[in-house]
Amino acid sequence: MMTFGFSTLIDILSWAVVLTLGLKVVATLVLLSVNKEIWDRPGWGAALWWATKITPVIAVPCVLWIALLQGLTDLVWICLAMMLFVVIAVPLKIRQRRNRIARRMWTWPHEVTRRQR
Repeated sequence: MMTFGFSTLIDILSWAVVLTLGLKVVATLVLLSVNKEIWDRPGWGAALWWATKITPVIAVPCVLWIALLQGLTDLVWICLAMMLFVVIAVPLKIRQRRNRIARRMWTWPHEVTRRQR
């Protein structure tokens, strides 16, 4: 299915898939080793969190394109199902993160005023 030269479109797409999914694995492993609050702060934690969400959006269409170029109809259907999952799951996770940040912003000042009393 995937080839790893540098001369054809399938080669370039194969490298794109491998590099993006490799980035996702590394980012996921780093994020799992730190506290969840670091994910939401500006800086490297937020960048790695976004990398885990954006890479499937790049990799799945590349795999779909490879399958189309090679005429692998079974793989095309699998890739379409994966793309449907990504299109649904990524916005949900982004919304969860925004809600988590908003909750943290609204609860923190109230806790400080209670402690000061």
